[in-house]
Amino acid sequence: RSVAMKPGKPLTFATFPSQTSSQPILYFGLPGNPVSSLVGFWRFVQPALRKLSGQQAPWGPTFVEARWSPPILSPGDSQEQPSLPKLEGGSRETYLWGQLSLKAGQYEFSLASGSHSSGNLINLAQTNGLAVLPIDHPPVQLGDRIQVMQVGAVIPLLRN
Repeated sequence: RSVAMKPGKPLTFATFPSQTSSQPILYFGLPGNPVSSLVGFWRFVQPALRKLSGQQAPWGPTFVEARWSPPILSPGDSQEQPSLPKLEGGSRETYLWGQLSLKAGQYEFSLASGSHSSGNLINLAQTNGLAVLPIDHPPVQLGDRIQVMQVGAVIPLLRN
């Protein structure tokens, strides 16, 4: 009933016998918070749907290694860098959303500014990657390499 991930719990998976097929019916119960539901969908439901639809492996999400970069400032933003949250793994695998970009052939990941609450859809709307911090991962500093789950198209970054 529970998965060790944040956001993303509670998550339920069950199978039921089918009355019309020898294949069981799969049931996924996703959390109520919008961000938790999306992370659960990307991590568990989408790979199952890909496999069941006959798509060739790999069915799971794409993970890339990226350098953690400062947030990208919009032209109207203050040129002062916002304070960055402390990134480290806790008792659950942690997913943090932001922008995955490609600069000089290398992936960079910028954490979305603002709240990372599991009910906040504003930041998630422009997300194309989720940084994945394993359980008990040590603190991450700017410039460190981190694993990022790609959830959207990555565009080349044209900045210094």
